[in-house]
Formats: sequence, structure tokens, C-alpha cells
Amino acid sequence: MSTKVDDTLHLKNFIETINRADNSKQREIKIDIELAKRVRNALTTMLIHYVEIQSRRTNSDQTSLSMDGGDFK
Repeated sequence: MSTKVDDTLHLKNFIETINRADNSKQREIKIDIELAKRVRNALTTMLIHYVEIQSRRTNSDQTSLSMDGGDFK
């Protein structure tokens, strides 16, 4: 699964909206439900992608280690 440009664009727009509100000292922002859904979907896609990458990394990093104690008696 790859992260689409549209997903990051929705997140970027959402972050810009928050930054504008913060810079103008607004106490709240309102977003329509469509933007909220797009941000939710973008976050979900990115989190699923991240989990898949972590899962692959964990599976490939597994190493076997065995100790026999050598000549110690």
C-alpha cells in the first residue's frame, strides 16, 4: 500500500488551517464533515502504511542466538 499525494495534501491543508487560526489567535476552528472525513482517511491510510513497514522491518530483523556455555564446567 502506498501513501497517495491526495492524502498528504488533505493533511497539509488541515495543518495550514490550524496554523492560520493559531496565528490570528482564534480560539477554535470549524471544519466541514467532508474535510474531517478526508483527514480521517488520510491518517488511517498513513497509519496502516506505517504498521506494514514496521511489521516488515520486525520480521526481517529477527536473529537467532544460541549459547552452549563453551568449555565452562
